[in-house]
Order: sequence, then C-alpha cells, then structure tokens
Amino acid sequence: MTREKELKNRSSKKMHIIHHARWILSVGAFIAVFVGALSCKPPKPVSCSDTTFTIGAATGALIQPLLGVNAGPAPAGNDPRNADLTDAYHQIGVNLIRTHDFYGPLDMAVMYPDRTRDPEDQRSYAFQASDEIWQRIVNGGFEPYLRLGDSWNNATPPANSLERAYWVRAAVQVVSHYHAGLWNGFTTPLRYVEIWNEPDFQQFWQKPHTPLEFFQLYAETATAVKQAFPEVQVGGPGVTQAAALSPNGRQWLRDFLQYVKQQDAPLDFFSWHLYSNVPDDWDTAAAYYRTELDEQGFQTTTLHLTEWNTDTKNLADNSTEAHALRTGGKGATILTAAWMALQQHEIEVATLYRGTDPSLDIPTFYGIFYADGSLKRIALAFSLWAKLAQHPQRLTVAASAETPLRVICGKNEAGEIALLMVNPSETTLCYSIEGLIQHTCNIEQVSDASDQIEKISADTRAITIGAYRTQFLIW
Repeated sequence: MTREKELKNRSSKKMHIIHHARWILSVGAFIAVFVGALSCKPPKPVSCSDTTFTIGAATGALIQPLLGVNAGPAPAGNDPRNADLTDAYHQIGVNLIRTHDFYGPLDMAVMYPDRTRDPEDQRSYAFQASDEIWQRIVNGGFEPYLRLGDSWNNATPPANSLERAYWVRAAVQVVSHYHAGLWNGFTTPLRYVEIWNEPDFQQFWQKPHTPLEFFQLYAETATAVKQAFPEVQVGGPGVTQAAALSPNGRQWLRDFLQYVKQQDAPLDFFSWHLYSNVPDDWDTAAAYYRTELDEQGFQTTTLHLTEWNTDTKNLADNSTEAHALRTGGKGATILTAAWMALQQHEIEVATLYRGTDPSLDIPTFYGIFYADGSLKRIALAFSLWAKLAQHPQRLTVAASAETPLRVICGKNEAGEIALLMVNPSETTLCYSIEGLIQHTCNIEQVSDASDQIEKISADTRAITIGAYRTQFLIW
C-alpha cells in the first residue's frame, strides 16, 4: 500500500467515526429533550382521600338570586370620605335594596313626623331627604324593598289609638307617594311593602306598649295598603331570631300569626332576621318558620330574610375575631354556607344587613363594604353568589363521605356548569369532583391571603381548599 493510499484510508475511517459520533450525539440530544419534556409535564394528580363530590342530574329546583342588601347605595354617615356604592353594588351583583336604617330618610318618623296632623294633607309630610335616597336607589337600577317603619334611632310606637289610625293612613300615603306619584312623587314599580322592623325587640317596640298594640298596627296597616294597592305584596314584621330560638319568642310569633288570621289581614310574606356564626342556624330557622306558618294556615305565605349577618355582639369592635367575622374569610365562608342553606327553603327575598358602613373608624360594623367603598371579603363572596345565580338550573351533588365542606352546583341554558364550594372550618381539606369529562377548571377564590379574588387553574381530581376559603368553579 502506498503512503498516499494509507492516508486516504485513514481519512475515510476518521470521517466515518466522526459521522457516527455525531449521529450518536444527535440521537442522545433528542432523547434528552424528549425525556426532559416528559419530566416538565405536571404529574397526574393523586385523587383526594378526603371527599369526592359527584355532579348529577338536574333537581328541578332553581337557584334563587338572593342578592339584596339593607341601605345604600348613597353614602352612609357624614364623613366626606364615605363613598357612593352604586358602581360597587353593580360590581358584586346587588339587585334589591331594603329601605331600612338610613337613620332618618325613609323613616315614618321623618316622612310623617307629627302623628296628630291630618294624614290626607300634604303639609303633614317631609319627603325631601327620603326622596333623595329613593332617587339614588331607582336611578342606580336597583329594586326598592319598602320598609314602613323606623330606623334604630327613630323607632317609637304610636302613643294611642288615634295616632295608630293616623299612622295607618299615612302609611298608605307614603306608598302612594313612591308607587303612584302622589304629591309629585314617583311611579316606581313596587313588589314588596314590609311593615315595621323587629317589633319583638324593645328597641323598636318599647314598653309599656304591648304586643297586642303592634298586632293591631300590623293588621290595620296591611289591610289598608292591600286595599289601596292589591298588586303589591304586603307582609312583615321582621322579627328577631328570638321568634325561632326562644320559648318567649315562639309564643310571640304564634300570638301574632293567630291575630292576623283572626283579623283576616294579609300576610303575603313573613319576614325574619338572623345573626349567627353557625350556618346550620339558617336552615333550622327557615324550617321552623315554614312549619309554624303552615300550621297556622299561612301555607301560601313566602319567607323573606330581611336582615342577616354574622354575630359579633359579645366581641370588642377591633378584636381579631370581630375582624375575622366581619372583614375576613371566616365571615365570608359562614355567610356563603348560610346562603346555600337558604336555597333549600324556597326563600323569596334575602337582604344582608348591610351594604354600607357609616364610618371608617368602625371597620367591623355590619357593612359588606368599608365606608370608603372598599370591598370586605364578604362582598367578594357575594359576587360569587351572583355568578352562581347566573346558572339557575340546580344540579345534584353527592358527597362520598361526611365533610365540613358545603357545595351547591348549577347549570345555565348554554350548558355551562358552575359550582360554589366553601370550607367554613379551620382545617385545610382536599376534594375531587366526578361526573364531568373535563378535568381542568378555573377557580375564583376568596381567602384571607388576598383582599381581592384570586384566580387559579386546577385539576378536578385533586383540589385543595384551605381553612375559611370560598371557591367558585366553572366549566
């Protein structure tokens, strides 16, 4: 072999080795990329061992848009920092406003201040401040729920039978002013007129005035309003929770219903109040009132929950627990679980107490908004209730085991499914959802971790929900 041939052979072998090496490196690189890509894919979630919820068929029931509040949207109080909440109410889905506790406007004590004056004479009335509040409600696009009575600071029963008779006639004139245009008033469509507020509580019906005197006031007013406006539903009286939870309160309720029945007075709806930190209390109270009404012959009378919230009466205003119940995730979960319970009882109206706070100095007041218009977490949760209510066809949800979690599920006409899940406990839990082909979902969450709604993606085969969190899922 010549030197030239030998060099040529060596060169050929070398090139072959180089090409082979490059091929091996290329294949290796491909395998590395492929394996790397596989390792970057999220692992298939392990099914939760806590609870599996299976979504089933339609129940035939509808999810009710129980989205009312007391007071607003006009600013409460006199602080110039206090906000108008018209846009904020729309943002979270408020649809109805009960005209209670404006602390003056729309109180009978302000509109008809002298109960000895002729109730047929326009000069006996002062409507200006009340008209301004009413105009804000109507212009904002909200339905007014007219409470005939007085705020916490103004409530005084009629002194005698003459005052009562004048008050009854004045009540009809007030309804006429806001519903039929009397005295340059309004022609607002009106579905509900509620008579009085918490007459079983001494703040609103002081001694020596008796329960019988209130029964007479209710029966006479309801009859007069119904005769003048048969298209309006008339009811009341906005009893405290004692009417369901204490022996004396239950007797007061029974006496009231029996008197109304004896007088053949209208009771189109029965309104009640409840402040509690136990979600099951709303279920218990609603069931009790329904049974009592049915037994007393009021089978067609509907239930209205016209005040409800968490209970902080034994807590200091700025205590940690008061903040948790009125501004935090704990209160949001309690009220969300209560809202779910109300859906079991054909509640026609529910108005949270209340929308507005009167002062930034008391952030743990009843409002679901701070006085400056900032949202508390209960308002954030309220917005999720409104989203669920847009999926009104209720679906069955079966749990695989007992759990503190509460759930409600609905579907809209387009076939979109939405689910509201709440954890009103102090323990982080895991759950999974079956009955859906699609495993991925979007979650909106309310928690103490943020003062805004958190948006996350999840796999329905393993979802974690922390303590005192509210979640809205949609497919």
